This record gives sequence, C-alpha cells and structure tokens, in this order.
Amino acid sequence: MIRAALALAAALAFSPPAAAQVAVKGEWISLGDVAPVTGDAAAILIGPAPPPGERLALDPVFLTSVAKRAGIIIALPLDQPIWVTRSGGTAPVAKQANVARPANQAPVIGGQASATAEVLVLVRDVARGQRIGDADVEWADAASVRSGRNHASDIDLVLGMETKRGLKAGQPIQTSDLKTPALIRKGEPVKLVYASPGLRLIVDGQAQGDAGKGESVRVLNTFSKRMIEAVAEADGEARVANR
Repeated sequence: MIRAALALAAALAFSPPAAAQVAVKGEWISLGDVAPVTGDAAAILIGPAPPPGERLALDPVFLTSVAKRAGIIIALPLDQPIWVTRSGGTAPVAKQANVARPANQAPVIGGQASATAEVLVLVRDVARGQRIGDADVEWADAASVRSGRNHASDIDLVLGMETKRGLKAGQPIQTSDLKTPALIRKGEPVKLVYASPGLRLIVDGQAQGDAGKGESVRVLNTFSKRMIEAVAEADGEARVANR
C-alpha cells in the first residue's frame, strides 16, 4: 500500500497540470521546454516552434517516446496534448536581392557587327547534387565557349539550383543540367507537420524519396509506422498533404 502511494506521488510530481501550456522564445522546441527533464536531455530538439501568435499541440505519447530513446522515463497525461506558444520577436532580416545585370544587347540590324552575348560558365568542378553559388560561376563570351542549345544566361535562374550530374570547370551551364534543389532526401529523417488554422502537430518520419520545395514525397511516420503523403516545405520538413 505504501509503495503504491509513493509511486502515485512520484508520477504526479512529474506530470504537468491539465491542459498544460508552455511558452518558448526561440525557433525550436526542446524536450526541456515541455517535459520535466534536465541536463543534456533537456536540449534534445522536438521540432520547430509555431509562428508568433499561433500555438502548437504536441502529442504526449510522442514526447514520452523521445524521452525514452534518450534513456529517461517521464510520466505525462496521455489523454491531452501539451500546447506550445511562442512569444513575439523581431522579424528576420530579408535576404539581399541579387544585383541585376544589364541585359545582353540585341544584334544591330542592318549593321556590320552585333553585340557580344554572354553566358554563365563554371569556375570550378561541381559534383552531382551540389547547389550552385556565386563563387561557382562567371560570365564568358558566348563565342568563346562550346556551342549549346540551352546555355544559361540569367544568373537568377541558376544560383541556388542543384546539379543533375557532375560538371567540369570552364563548362557553360545549361538549364537542362539543373533542377530545383532537394529539401528532403530518401532515407533521411523528416519532421512531419500536421497543420490547420491555429494548430501545428509535429512527428518524426523517414523520407521514402527525394523532393524539392512544393513537391510531394512519401514519408514513413516512425511512431505509427504508417506511410504518409506530404509536401516538402523546408530542409528536412514536410507538410502533410490535405485531403
């Protein structure tokens, strides 16, 4: 009888009050924010915090599972979510726009010469799957490079794109060599986001394929072992597709 009473008292000591609500300041939720843990385990990331002004419901079964994988046993009421809100903060600074280049001049009609067109070429070898950055490209006279049908001449359509194959330095970039960068890759962990107005729920998953922003991808929910159809939204994050 005494042992049962002590066990009940211990469980209540580690249980948050009914309809628990937690406020976080940063962009991520840690296990220490939503469960009574300390030390290294408190720094384990659960998922991204909701936008300021919104709230997110965390499944206590999911939290218990995360803590158990870290070797910690916690007692949480399993019949109600833990609501997480995020305090307001300053908006992130917008990225600086690329400086526009002057448009290539059109050939002189009726004249003896035409203006020289330019194309983008690589200044270093680029591996398959690498994203193109400013330091990877330069402009070159179109007449001085090997001819091609799809030479890229708009830097804004090249920077940030991903290569479909390995490319060599000095090679003109062709649009057919590029694709939308993959935010999610097959076999890698994914944060599955279930979202509705004023509500976000995040669970762990494993990608079953590659996907760029806005592309659909199948994700295995590692908790329920169900296959979920989702849409890639950010690096390692996919939103569950609405049905």
